[in-house]
Amino acid sequence: MKKLLLTTLFTISTIIAFAQSYGNTNNGTITFGLAGGTSFAFIQVKSPYRDEVYTNSEAPFSLGFNADFKFNDYFSIRPGILYAGKGGTMNAVYVDQQENNISVTDDYKLHYLEIPIAFIGHLPVGDGANIYLGAGPYFSLGLNGTNNQTLYTDDPVKQKITYGKNGDFKSTDVGATGVLGFQGAAGWTISGNLDWGFTNILQKNNTGYDVSEFKTITFYLSIGQSF
Repeated sequence: MKKLLLTTLFTISTIIAFAQSYGNTNNGTITFGLAGGTSFAFIQVKSPYRDEVYTNSEAPFSLGFNADFKFNDYFSIRPGILYAGKGGTMNAVYVDQQENNISVTDDYKLHYLEIPIAFIGHLPVGDGANIYLGAGPYFSLGLNGTNNQTLYTDDPVKQKITYGKNGDFKSTDVGATGVLGFQGAAGWTISGNLDWGFTNILQKNNTGYDVSEFKTITFYLSIGQSF
């Protein structure tokens, strides 16, 4: 909790300080925005039985704040901080000694505090409206999560996910983010973002089968308002 609070305060303070400095030394504009929406979250796994492990999407939500430092009509830098839902569902099918098919399912819902920084190009399409496209890095800090695990035909068992040194997953996830969106003249936005995790976050295997690598892939569909 202390790490989360410090990370949040540091990020917001840095954005505000940079905004003040930017406003004093540049002729560009600064806008702030709020955005939220749904996510389509996947997990990418590596396993000795990869051909028998299938992954499906989860649909958590996201909510965040950003600051857009626009240098001209065509380029800006946009840092942000958001609550990001990640995860996904994995299903493995095995054949036991009696040649019966055995199904194992792990349904992960993972929650992160994420700090993305996007370098964005803008294409003006009218009086104040623009289409924008950008990419950059992101850093995520694990907050909490659950795994609903179904072994064989038993009822699902909910397991709490822990992060950190002795946890199930590493406390941080680092990757690349991309965004494509439209901003109206009144400041409203609609956008799609793709996060591609580079970190193998797996630390303790609590799945129902052998997994040696676990990475996140998340697509966000958001609406927002800039001011």
